Amino acid sequence: MPKTTNITQYECDRDGCPVKEYVGPSETASPDWHIIKRINRNNEEKSMLLCGADYKEYLQLAENQDKDFDLWKTELVDGKKE
Repeated sequence: MPKTTNITQYECDRDGCPVKEYVGPSETASPDWHIIKRINRNNEEKSMLLCGADYKEYLQLAENQDKDFDLWKTELVDGKKE
């Protein structure tokens, strides 16, 4: 294989995902790459680069977490659980 200089490597941050993309200086990366930011329960922010397939799964996970949070947030009415 010939030597290639000045490339950018995209690699999915999800553990076990084998998706990578090498982009040369005159090329554009696939639009399937997404940078997400997630805040954990300790209020620590983490950025991750996800491939298109894992991003699609992440969106579903985030939507479910949002629904759970909204339910939890509105669970107390007049100081009592419904």
